[in-house]
Amino acid sequence: MRKMPITRPPNTVPTYCRILRGTGPASIRQHVGYLVYIWTVYGDGFWMYPTEVRGGILYGYIWKSAHYEYSQLRVSLVDCLY
Repeated sequence: MRKMPITRPPNTVPTYCRILRGTGPASIRQHVGYLVYIWTVYGDGFWMYPTEVRGGILYGYIWKSAHYEYSQLRVSLVDCLY
């Protein structure tokens, strides 16, 4: 079951940290069920509440300025997360 977060993400964006780069599926699985900030390999970032990592895909809720939207993202596109 996809459980949606009940709180909004913080208004601030964490500072990008190079030391957190190279995130893989095993590392991301540790963050399932927690609100995280994700930077993609394209340089953009967003708040996400991951619900599952399966088959190289990260599933969860992405914050879209005023609401959460269920979405998916290839793990290979994740540069780092905080």
